[in-house]
Amino acid sequence: MKTVKLILALLLVVIPLTVPVLAQDAATLTVSFPGDPRSETVNALIEGFIAMKADQGQPVNIVINEPTEGYGDQLLLDFGAGVGPDVFSISAETIPEYVASDLIMPLDDLVAAWDEWDNFPQGMKDMPSMNGSVYAIMYNTDTRVLFYRSDVLEAAGITLPFAPTSWEEIFAAAEQIKANVPDVIPMEVESGTIWGEGTTMDGFFMLFRGANGNFLDPEDGKWIVESPALLDAFSFYERMFGEGYSAAEPFMEPEPWVFWLQEGLANGDVGMAVVVNVVWGLYAPEGPWAIENRDEVLSWTPMPAREPGAGINGLDYVSMGGGWGWAISNATENAELAWEFVQYMTSADAITTYTAGVGGIPSRLDAAVDDPHVAAIVEQVMPYQSFRPLSADYTRVSEQIQIATEKIMLGEATAQEAMEQFAAAVEGIVGADNVKRLPLD
Repeated sequence: MKTVKLILALLLVVIPLTVPVLAQDAATLTVSFPGDPRSETVNALIEGFIAMKADQGQPVNIVINEPTEGYGDQLLLDFGAGVGPDVFSISAETIPEYVASDLIMPLDDLVAAWDEWDNFPQGMKDMPSMNGSVYAIMYNTDTRVLFYRSDVLEAAGITLPFAPTSWEEIFAAAEQIKANVPDVIPMEVESGTIWGEGTTMDGFFMLFRGANGNFLDPEDGKWIVESPALLDAFSFYERMFGEGYSAAEPFMEPEPWVFWLQEGLANGDVGMAVVVNVVWGLYAPEGPWAIENRDEVLSWTPMPAREPGAGINGLDYVSMGGGWGWAISNATENAELAWEFVQYMTSADAITTYTAGVGGIPSRLDAAVDDPHVAAIVEQVMPYQSFRPLSADYTRVSEQIQIATEKIMLGEATAQEAMEQFAAAVEGIVGADNVKRLPLD
């Protein structure tokens, strides 16, 4: 009898140790991003996150939504129907709409405790921030520089490499091209309404920031509709077209980028162009806008401020960037896992993988870059990166910028008149109480 009791006692001790542990239920996370050529790389990274969590004994089920068309519209429809994702990819300029609708989670407390946040340059921290809060972690960006045809500038008698430190030096080069290579249009800065946001982002802001221009007063949030910087930017357009350094007619074509970039800069019919850096890849010998000897005839340099120290925040050079980041829904029921996902997708390794697979500029300073062009951009241009103001009214204000540049381009308004008309239009959009005018002297 004692033997039986002893066996039973031993069984009571042993059995709990030999019963298999039930597998932990998989947590579910819904993720949305555009279903375009980027999605192959994004899906591979997501598989890496799933594998990492499995290795940690924390299985994860990722439900992916990647619409191939109308991503932004579909995302808002999903949120409106109450089926929005936990985590979503967002283009930085659309953040105000999500903030206004209370759809996006502020990440301030999370980034404050994140020891990798300092690996993002200030521009990448500021771009997804609004009203003092961070709403996304950027994973990719682009930038703008001054491209130039080395062969054209050399023929014009300009010393190479061309490295202007002021607008005056750019105009001096344009004058030499005009005088010595008359078959070439000296320069292009995107202008007019047909180029749309390209005019604002790639053209106007590269000048406006170069004159220390800021649209939203950081103290009161009002739109600054008249300022010395705004007048300087519009005056650049007035001089460029007025002195024959550029041409208005091609900007009125249905696809002006074909004339100026796909053909003009590619064929050496345009001397200089302020444009997004990704055209470098388009001009590759195997690219869609191929220049067979690209590396011999095409070069670039950072865009200078109006003069040294005159740029935004006292900088000598300027650039503008857009980009995409990962954001978390305000309605998520799994915020901790969502933040883990965002951290993984914006890690140095993930951003290195994304940049290698998709292109663009990495948002982190510690991401590895194999492409010499991208590496040079990161080193020479990213420190000067600026971005569009985050405001629900931005799109309509941007349209007024495009109209103003077109009026100057067509000789329908001087720089001063264009600024006054712009000021009146923006006041009509946002209200008289939400604008201010700075002294011009």
